[in-house]
Amino acid sequence: MSLKRILFLLLQVTISIVVLFLLFQGVNFEDTLDVFALIDLPLFISSILFFVLSSLTVGLALHTTLKSCGVTIPLSSSISASYGGQLLSDITPAKSGYFATSILLHELRQVSMEKGLMSVMAMGAVNFFIKAIFSAVSLIYFLNRIPPDLMDPSLANALLIGISLLLIGGVGLTLLVWTNYMPSLIMKLSNIPYIGKLFRKLEPILEIFNKDQSLLKKSVKKTALLIISSIFIFTVGIFLLSNAVDMSQPSFIDLLFMGPLTAVFMYVPVTFAGLGLQEAAYVFLLTSIGALEPNALAFALLVRILFITTDLVGLPSLIKTGTGLVDVFNTKSKKE
Repeated sequence: MSLKRILFLLLQVTISIVVLFLLFQGVNFEDTLDVFALIDLPLFISSILFFVLSSLTVGLALHTTLKSCGVTIPLSSSISASYGGQLLSDITPAKSGYFATSILLHELRQVSMEKGLMSVMAMGAVNFFIKAIFSAVSLIYFLNRIPPDLMDPSLANALLIGISLLLIGGVGLTLLVWTNYMPSLIMKLSNIPYIGKLFRKLEPILEIFNKDQSLLKKSVKKTALLIISSIFIFTVGIFLLSNAVDMSQPSFIDLLFMGPLTAVFMYVPVTFAGLGLQEAAYVFLLTSIGALEPNALAFALLVRILFITTDLVGLPSLIKTGTGLVDVFNTKSKKE
C-alpha cells in the first residue's frame, strides 16, 4: 500500500473520530445509555429482520442483472456475493467496496470478471439514480418540514453535494453500461500519446459491454422495482427501530424520506461509508422535528450497527474467497 493511500486512510479515520466525538459532546451520553437499556426487544428484533430483507432485495436486483447478461448461477450465490459486497461497502469510502462483488462472483461461481462487473455497474446505475431522486425529493420535503430557523445551511449544502455525487455516479455508470458514448470516448482516448495504452486495456471489456447492453436494458424496470422495494422495506425496519427506542415523533413518511437522504453521506468519500456524518444527519433531522437528542443518537448508532451486523451474512463468502480478493488487490497494488 502506497504512503499516499495510508495517509488518506488515516485522514478518513481521524475525520470519523472527530465527527463522532463532537456528536457525543452535544448529547448527554448517560441518557443515551438509558435509552439502550430500555429498548423494546421484540420491536428491535423485528427491525433486524427488515434490515436483512432490505439487503436481500438488493441481492435479488443483482441476480436480475446477472440473468440479463446470460449468467445462470443459483440465486443463493448471487445473494451471498451481494451480501459480501455490501459488507465491504459498509467499511469503505463512498461504499466503493460493493464493486468487489464481481470478484466474489468470480471466486464463488467462476462468473467472468467482465460480466460480473457489468452486472454490478448496471445495478449501481439504477441504484444511484433512484437514490438521487429520492434524496432530492427528501431535501425539499425537509426544507418545508423543518422550521427555517432550525435548518442549518451547511447541512443543506452538504446534502446537495451528496445528491450531486449520486447523480454524477448514475450518469457515469449509465454512459458506460447503456450507451455507445463511452466506448467511442475510450477509443479516442486510447490514441493519446503516453496515456493511451492505459485506455487500450479497457477495449476487451468494452466489447463485452457492447454485447450485453441490449439485454441489460430489458432488466431496468425489474431492477428499479427491486431497489425501490428495498428502500420501503428498509423504512419499515427503521420505523420499528424508532419505536423500539421510544421515539414516536418521526412518522413513517418522515423516515421514508430520511433514510435515502441521510444515506447520501455514505457516498461522500470523506469517512468510511459516511461514518459520523450520517449519524450527525440523523440526529439533526430527528431533533429538528421534535425527537429527543438521546433517543435520536441511540437510533442513529443502532442504524449503523444493524447495517454492519446484518451484512455479516456475507462474511462466509468473504472468508471463502479471501485469497482471491487479496490476490486481485495485490495485483492492482503492484500495477500502481
